[in-house]
Amino acid sequence: MPQRYNQKTVNNFVKGLITEAGEMTFPDGASVDELNCELKRDGSRRRRLGVSKEQSFVDSTFTVSSTEVVHSGSWINVAGVSGLEFLVIQKGHHLYFYNKAELPYSNTQKSFSIDLQTYEHTGSAGAENYKCQFASLQGYLVVSSGGINTIYIEYTESTDSISVSTISHRVRDFEWQGEKDTYDETASLVLAPNKAAWREYDSYNSAWSGTDGKTAYDDWVTNESSYPPITHPWFSGKDTSNNYSRTEWKKVYSGTSIAGNGHFILDFFTKNRKQYIGNNTYLPDEVESSRFKSVAAFAGRIFYAGLESGQNSGAILFSKVIENEKDFGTCYQVNDPTAEYLSDLLATDGGVIQINSAVNIKLLYPFQTSLFVFAENGVWQVIGVDGIFSASAYALNKVSDVGIDSAESFVSVEGIPIWWSRYGIHTIQFDQVSGQASEQSISLPTIQSYWEDIPAASKSDCFGVYDSIGKEVYWFYKTEDETNVNKYNEILVLDVALQAFYPWRISDQTSNTDYVAGAAFYPSFGAEELDLNVTTTAGDNVVTSAGDNVVSTQIRQFTRDTAAIVLLIVDGSTGYMTMGGFTDTSFYDWGDANYESYAETGYDFIGDAVLKKNAPYVAVYSRLTEEGFTFTGSSYESIRPSSLLVSAAWDFDREFPAGQQAYRLKYPVVVDEDNLDVYNYPESVITTRLKVRGHGRSMRVKFSSEEGKDFVLIGWSMIQAANTRF
Repeated sequence: MPQRYNQKTVNNFVKGLITEAGEMTFPDGASVDELNCELKRDGSRRRRLGVSKEQSFVDSTFTVSSTEVVHSGSWINVAGVSGLEFLVIQKGHHLYFYNKAELPYSNTQKSFSIDLQTYEHTGSAGAENYKCQFASLQGYLVVSSGGINTIYIEYTESTDSISVSTISHRVRDFEWQGEKDTYDETASLVLAPNKAAWREYDSYNSAWSGTDGKTAYDDWVTNESSYPPITHPWFSGKDTSNNYSRTEWKKVYSGTSIAGNGHFILDFFTKNRKQYIGNNTYLPDEVESSRFKSVAAFAGRIFYAGLESGQNSGAILFSKVIENEKDFGTCYQVNDPTAEYLSDLLATDGGVIQINSAVNIKLLYPFQTSLFVFAENGVWQVIGVDGIFSASAYALNKVSDVGIDSAESFVSVEGIPIWWSRYGIHTIQFDQVSGQASEQSISLPTIQSYWEDIPAASKSDCFGVYDSIGKEVYWFYKTEDETNVNKYNEILVLDVALQAFYPWRISDQTSNTDYVAGAAFYPSFGAEELDLNVTTTAGDNVVTSAGDNVVSTQIRQFTRDTAAIVLLIVDGSTGYMTMGGFTDTSFYDWGDANYESYAETGYDFIGDAVLKKNAPYVAVYSRLTEEGFTFTGSSYESIRPSSLLVSAAWDFDREFPAGQQAYRLKYPVVVDEDNLDVYNYPESVITTRLKVRGHGRSMRVKFSSEEGKDFVLIGWSMIQAANTRF
């Protein structure tokens, strides 16, 4: 019986890796397995470029060991200069700075650095054991870490130097020290020493303080031989002369209500209350031994969170609206809440937000009118009322019970957060009416099985970088057996436009291999400092008394041709750090380490799951990649040659036979010795027809690379033949 023929064309093999589909339900355009390919939005896929150091790279002034933490962040709008941005690299307990200026990126290291050990707090486990977080506001950089007291950095352009200051966080004391449920009554002066100290402090903190308040307090104690009730402030009982009167005060009925407190402003980390009652030792200091791990700039303020104590793990401090650097630690109501006049809470004030159910807050993220709080056990949304956050009006919304595993896994994609939890990869959707957010898993319908196979330790230590020009997210993580704490050789890429995941793996050299320790996105614009000689109107250089030229430092803004994901690369032999990227067109990692690129299609039943089929011919379309020639001394070799191997597996066979070459040039190319930059081939697309052997009910195709060569797969078309009977 004659076979039934059908023709199938595939030109959209760019849906990425899918692991959450079965053999009978696999979607077209997706891959069952793949590695080291780059998906293009024109429907093609290309072999990724090799990893290499940048041209004319410069080594850092510091070395990196295999046990020191390496982490990076950004300082934007440095010193208030638009476009001036520094890359901040944490290496152990040091911070180093690079200007995100022109090539080579590695040649912009600043001469200054910071030793974080200087700012360690008492009982710190060491600044080198915590990854810093950074927030930029009004030209300053605020740095937080669980190992240090929070600091802010100021940059001075004229001297190309920085200054560092510690932030002192201050809050109003709204905590009652004694038994508040008895404070509506007088209390005997003969109290236990600790209760006497509590009662005295709570009275002072509730407006029975200051010159007039203390006079009123002493008057009551002397004449009543008891502590006054803390039901209303002393100024509630004034006579016709506007003076305190015990008699008039007693006439004010307040029932069992308790007066407001918060007169005293205390250091948040060491609340020394006894200083206000004669250093009474029965009122010990309240010490917070942990420090803020997370910091963010939002609504013109700085927010702090991430304490690890039981009492304050859910506390989020926020400063008043910043007017100058002195406001960074002003986390309290400016007006005294116990004052007779001007006691109102202002919209611009600082304060404390308590999320009592939050465990181990790891990240604060501001977006539009909301501040998102990412903790180990969930995500919360602090919402400004009518689009404006203020100390006097905000709402709190629980977004999800799914928290964040690694704070560094978080990326902002055009403002939309994406992060890794213990259960998958997640994002947030917003209700168009209420503006409230809800969590959605993006790995569950796509690559959940692949994600679950990543070792737990690797997930907890991964970091993400977003390319806002290419619209791609890169998550870097380690292989399971990797002992170098800074070596990241596995990458999961998410193309946001295609909504496609695909994995990369960086190969090692045979010995003392270089490795990737971090990455950062460099935009296509920036600014750099220029030292210019100061001249007179006549054009002569102005000199100092010592004969040196007077120099003026000025900022030049610029635009580069392209944006880039810049890799922080550690030399495996010397330990020095430099920079590079996926730029090697010889298609070797580090110049000599081969890596495999391949992609396997899903199961194609060719419209029938019963009859056996074959595919006599397949035509493969590849883009010409050669860009010219280079002379090796004895012959001419093409630049960036391609090779694409194609093989087919039938039914559910996991093994593929040896591949056939699908990149065949049909015409000879003549070398123009006078212009080696020209590859004079008459066609831009290479079309090759292959005969495919084998038969079965379903078919899979594998496209793979050849060592040291490129490929750009545009698509393919095949003749499919089905038997008319099984």
